[in-house]
Amino acid sequence: MPDFGFVGASYEAPSIYQDAQECINWYPEVDPTKQPGERGVVALYPTPGLVSQIVLRNQQEVRGMRTLSGGSILLAVCGPYVYSMDSTYVPTIIGQLNSSSGRVGITDNGLNAYIVDGTYRYTWRISTPLSAQFVGSVSGTTLTVTLMNSGTITTGQQLFGVGVTAETVITALGTGSGGVGTYTINISQTVASSTMNSAAVASVMTASIGSGVQSFAVTNGGANYISPIITFNTPSGGVAATGTVTQVAGVVTAVTITNPGTGYSTTATFTIADTLGGTGASATGTVTMANYSLNVTATSGTLYPGQTVQGAGITANTIITALGTGTGGTGTYSVSPSQTISSQTMYALNFTVLPATDGAFSGATSVDVVDNYIIYNRPNTQQFGSTSALSPFSPALSFASKDGSPDNLMAIMVDRREVYLLGEVSSEVWIDAGTFPFPFQRIPGTSTQHGIAAKFSIARLGNSFAYISKNNRGDAVIVQMNGYVPQRISTHAVENSLEGQVITDAIAWSYQLEGHEVYVISFPTLQLTWAYDLTTGLWFKWLYCTNENQYQRHRGNCSAFFQGFTLVGDYDNGKIYALKNDIFTDDGQQVRRLRRCPHLVSDFQRQFFDELQIQFQPGVGASTGQGDNPQAMLRWSNDGGSTWSNEHWTSIGQIGKYKNRAIWRRLGTARDRIYEVVVTDPVKCVIVSANLKASSGDS
Repeated sequence: MPDFGFVGASYEAPSIYQDAQECINWYPEVDPTKQPGERGVVALYPTPGLVSQIVLRNQQEVRGMRTLSGGSILLAVCGPYVYSMDSTYVPTIIGQLNSSSGRVGITDNGLNAYIVDGTYRYTWRISTPLSAQFVGSVSGTTLTVTLMNSGTITTGQQLFGVGVTAETVITALGTGSGGVGTYTINISQTVASSTMNSAAVASVMTASIGSGVQSFAVTNGGANYISPIITFNTPSGGVAATGTVTQVAGVVTAVTITNPGTGYSTTATFTIADTLGGTGASATGTVTMANYSLNVTATSGTLYPGQTVQGAGITANTIITALGTGTGGTGTYSVSPSQTISSQTMYALNFTVLPATDGAFSGATSVDVVDNYIIYNRPNTQQFGSTSALSPFSPALSFASKDGSPDNLMAIMVDRREVYLLGEVSSEVWIDAGTFPFPFQRIPGTSTQHGIAAKFSIARLGNSFAYISKNNRGDAVIVQMNGYVPQRISTHAVENSLEGQVITDAIAWSYQLEGHEVYVISFPTLQLTWAYDLTTGLWFKWLYCTNENQYQRHRGNCSAFFQGFTLVGDYDNGKIYALKNDIFTDDGQQVRRLRRCPHLVSDFQRQFFDELQIQFQPGVGASTGQGDNPQAMLRWSNDGGSTWSNEHWTSIGQIGKYKNRAIWRRLGTARDRIYEVVVTDPVKCVIVSANLKASSGDS
């Protein structure tokens, strides 16, 4: 029996007596140059191993990752902390979320990165801020640095670290002048000695906050003015507005506001006088108060909407919402919430927690970008919203409803500049039509009666994407979008493992490695991970093995391609791994690879099994240590997979022994036989083919 189905995919049927095949931690590869039945037409290769590349400081769930536009920065969320990494892979905390668990959505438009966690939206101005990394502790408002790892500490830097309060800024030098020593920070707190980093803020500025004078409209120009001036009252704790007066033939024709002032709680009062003693009818006018409240008189960097403003006495989460007379430098800006702050040193931060409600935004779990618009779902509604182009904010009317069916919108995916709206049991596709106030419109004829069963089961695959489908008739079917039509890619075996189980917590990611494009979907409640190879159209199980030889879901929780490697974030321990085909452990933990073949039945006649030979790639043993004489462990079942024999071991082939054969002889008799082979040694254990010598008879 040169080909009896030993080399193949996972296919455990609803009844193991129908089919009990398993393929765990091996993936099938098909040779298109060979014909069915030829040796090596299908081979089993070991799944890629995991190499610890980055260990994030707080060692919690890696909730999401994204390589930002341009490819030079990797953004990762671990627990509540947001990390930025460049090609050195040194993790730098650049922000903090209001949540600490659960998958997040991340996207960017080349200017700003966006993160959504179901309640809040966060934005980071994409940059590589100058930073220092060091070991330090905090007591009250004193930062004590005991060891410098890199960079230089200066005033005006933001402080980050595990346990450090958000929006903490270094405001003054103590005994330290850039390295070891003490520094003053703006927020009192207690943090034990740990690795921290400081990053340059977007701007250190001199500014005040409060209502000001926006404009002055002349209602009566008066008469006989020679050199008129206007004087505004000074508000308590604020700065007086200033302006210049234009007169023509003794008549005041205009007043130009040169400084709106700040701190006004009521409409500013004014007087118009003549420095040269001109007399006549007094000019009158109407004051319009400013719709902005931040007055910047000096700045070290660039200001823009979406920045958080920090400083003594400033309300937490104060955000620049719009430009006034300022366009990045000195001038005025709108901020929220309303408050009055005298002129002082302030800091504009790069990372911002945006308001939970902003125009169309009311929380989101799914976010993507198209044509420089950031789009997101509105949880527990049929609606999705959009920011203004290249803006972190959403206009008040910038949202619409998935209107083909009344089910709630669960997830969004942008594919080929089209917006796929996946609801609970239906979906439809919209496109940027350039309309106002909402730029998107539904494409007629794109509605389908397939929704998504798990909102985080969506991942890119090939030139499309895949997810767990759900409709009014059931769920647990995995599909790939083909045009506007979802196409089933799961097998009955995959679906059987999911039917009637908790699948709403499923998470998916994908990768491409050595020509294989793979969709990986994990089910945390089931402790199960399935993987689908688009190249072959075959499924296999990809599982983590504990020290007790118990299978669990794969460690991967999310992925990103960065600096030439597929990186995978762990669901528990803050590690980011590199996925590599030449590594045969999961971060040093042994991988238990298992292949179970189909039933061997010959009209239910008794079969005499003389010899089984499995053709492994020989000579793959390690030079020393575990795997120097790699072993394959064989066992079998004669009752359809209900009970199993003891293990029988044989060598795959030590290093350099290229003629080694893995052979088991005198294997007994059975009417229904299933063979299973297991390899745990960290070697390149490739199964090319298998050959069985057996005969049938009634004895």
